[in-house]
Amino acid sequence: ELQGKLKFACLFISHDLAVVDILSHRIAVMQNGLLVEEGDRDSILQNPKNDYTRRLISAVPVPDPAEQRIRREARLALKN
Repeated sequence: ELQGKLKFACLFISHDLAVVDILSHRIAVMQNGLLVEEGDRDSILQNPKNDYTRRLISAVPVPDPAEQRIRREARLALKN
């Protein structure tokens, strides 16, 4: 809303993709200083192509302990 009203752009840097989801229209994912994936918010968060992006998404906490356990196991599987 502010971007449209005030005509400004903003670069927001975070590891927290839950916050990025709320604030961003486009996302660029960097790993070790290299761009590994970029695109519109929905394509990156709903269909990530890169393993690092998948790990970031699986690290987003959820309030349901059972779901959090499933995500933690999936994140560990991505590391192996």
